[in-house]
Amino acid sequence: MRIHSISIKNFRPFKELKEVTFGQVTTIIGKNDVGKSSILRAIKLFFDKRPKIDLEDFHDMSGPDENIVIEISFTSLPERIEIEEGVETTFKEEMLLDQDGYLRIRKTYPRNNPTSFKISLITQDFQDNRFAGLVNLSEKELNERCKELGINIKRAGRGITNKSKRKALRDKAREMGVKVGRYELEVSTRDRLWKCIESLLPDFELFESETRTDTSATSFQSQFRPIIKTAAERPEISNVKEKFINYIEKSVQEEFDKLFEELKRYTDDLSALTVKPVFSWDKAVSLLVYGKDRHGVEKPLEKRGSGLRRLLMVSFFQYLAKKKEEKFNFIFGIEEPENNLHPGLQRELIKSFRQLAEQGYQIIITTHSPVFVGASPIEDLILIQREGGISRAIQHPKLKLDEIAEELGVEPSDQITGYKACVFVEGKDDIMFWKTIATKLKEGGYIDHDFDDKNIGLILTGGDNLKHWIDCRAMKRLNRRFAVIVDSDKKSKDDKIPEKKLKWKERCEKDGGIFIILRKRTIENYLHPNAIKRFGKTLQPYNDFTDMKRLFGGNIIKAVKYMTPDEILERDKYEENGTEHHELKEIVEKLLNLVEE
Repeated sequence: MRIHSISIKNFRPFKELKEVTFGQVTTIIGKNDVGKSSILRAIKLFFDKRPKIDLEDFHDMSGPDENIVIEISFTSLPERIEIEEGVETTFKEEMLLDQDGYLRIRKTYPRNNPTSFKISLITQDFQDNRFAGLVNLSEKELNERCKELGINIKRAGRGITNKSKRKALRDKAREMGVKVGRYELEVSTRDRLWKCIESLLPDFELFESETRTDTSATSFQSQFRPIIKTAAERPEISNVKEKFINYIEKSVQEEFDKLFEELKRYTDDLSALTVKPVFSWDKAVSLLVYGKDRHGVEKPLEKRGSGLRRLLMVSFFQYLAKKKEEKFNFIFGIEEPENNLHPGLQRELIKSFRQLAEQGYQIIITTHSPVFVGASPIEDLILIQREGGISRAIQHPKLKLDEIAEELGVEPSDQITGYKACVFVEGKDDIMFWKTIATKLKEGGYIDHDFDDKNIGLILTGGDNLKHWIDCRAMKRLNRRFAVIVDSDKKSKDDKIPEKKLKWKERCEKDGGIFIILRKRTIENYLHPNAIKRFGKTLQPYNDFTDMKRLFGGNIIKAVKYMTPDEILERDKYEENGTEHHELKEIVEKLLNLVEE
């Protein structure tokens, strides 16, 4: 499950924060002391089972009867849930979703007793109390409700469950024409429904900017739990504590050695990271992390400097990004990840965040860094402003992107000023691919020029983000033309183009650019079988929508260098309205025409 949106009332600088939405990697920006971090703390408060909250957390202008309210909606919901043991159902079947199909949970913290919070679900349910909130009724209550409404259901028997009784009641409501609308369903922490929901909620871990990087945090410790669990379950050591300890230390140390390999790329202040498991035999094992410096001095990592701890954070996220075989249900909130990191390391961290997002993690950061802001998708930027003691949030399309770019120092790429036109592509491999295609077609006599001849630059873009938008606007001011080429990402012929790319296309064309979406899944799908064999790969069956990297390996795109001009034209051929076309050739020609003779 992932957070789709949050709204807040009477918490810190937010008298009322109207609903703001989050993507897989969301960036919150704004001046100091406007409330950026308060959003992360509101999320943490929401997830805390024993919240720490006092009167200072209430908004200064809130009245004596006004409570703190935090409402979060969730997406990426599980397909099936079990409210009663052994009986599968869905959130939709039980009418537990809001009008947009999200699981919307509201927590209310009373001013007179803020640690005693109330939980409710904002749902779409029948506007008749006889049929609403059925999921919270006991078997006895359901039986009585059915009897009152003349629904003949046996008390017990094969196929007769509380779920079937709820269904019968809802069918009766529809038969009676009862309307469906907004309904607030109060739940208790003791209810089986809440216990079911709570078990499915993600863990939220907050990395605060002014505190130590905490290796005791759930997010850090949980990554190594499977190793500990595996060791504990091995029969040959189950009753031998010394062997158990040695096995745990060795297994976990191996994982930390991998993490240390990442850390060594950025500092030589330490010669080793040593982990020492702490055992309490009636409880879970926790890990204490020690760092040994070049002088042989070993200290707990929390005693080391903030710069080193920040490097450990970078290494930790890179470590997670490489563990593709394991997916944990985590949302990370990170305050000012740029602290103590130079721009190069910030870009490394952005790369890790993207990899984690692809694996299903969700990242929410606050930042002042032009590096992070520039790399952020426009839809996932949130600007916080404060005026008269009240903070508010602004998102696209109301964001004034040029003002944000100017305030934070996001500038156009230096390269664009040296070219007569620019082509923006999604990755470094794309640059090599298109340059190779143009060069080979020119050598084969199919076109007269390549990109160098026309002084057309191929520029890497991280997607439809603020940096890309600034580059496109700069091209427009320079009176130079530009284009964007992206993969279709379609997994089949009938698959739809991702909505994000269609919105990107719309914005690009509005700014006067050319936007090209490939017909095939990715550039790798245009590779010729003969070139793949020449590249040394064992040929396997594939089509226009095969995941080529998974099939042949991540570097398969380099096989383009082994293609002949005729093989390029063989692989890019398609027919439309009875006319033969050559997609790659026609794209290259269109790009070359960005610069007039």
